[in-house]
Amino acid sequence: MLSNIIILGIIVSIIYYEFTEISPGGMIVPGYIALFLDEPLRVLITLTLSVVVMYIVNFLGEYAIIYGKRKFALMILVSFLLRYVFKEGLISMDFSIAGAAAIGYIVPGIAAQEMDRQGIIKTTSSILIAACIIKVLVFLIERIS
Repeated sequence: MLSNIIILGIIVSIIYYEFTEISPGGMIVPGYIALFLDEPLRVLITLTLSVVVMYIVNFLGEYAIIYGKRKFALMILVSFLLRYVFKEGLISMDFSIAGAAAIGYIVPGIAAQEMDRQGIIKTTSSILIAACIIKVLVFLIERIS
């Protein structure tokens, strides 16, 4: 099911971009978000982490030359590090909140890249719209089969 949702997510992302000319957070992000729409805390943490990653990298960009592939790589790296620190912080504080972690290690970095490029609200709303479309399509496909 995971691979089907990711493939469907890629297809929906491409079609969404063709109609709106707005990237829904890259090609794989909406699919992963769709997997966790029933865990809104994880979605919220992931999107918040994406915004934090974007601001950290932009702050670092004030002091170093960061652009293009370097900027994207740094967003992925910062995303990974923040996700790891956040996860370890929850474990060390004995939190056992189900779903209190970001979705994946690189998803926030990919979303942050798109947020930086086209804006936070535009990207976040596009991610959520595309994820909802994917979730509805998966539901319909499962009902039919």
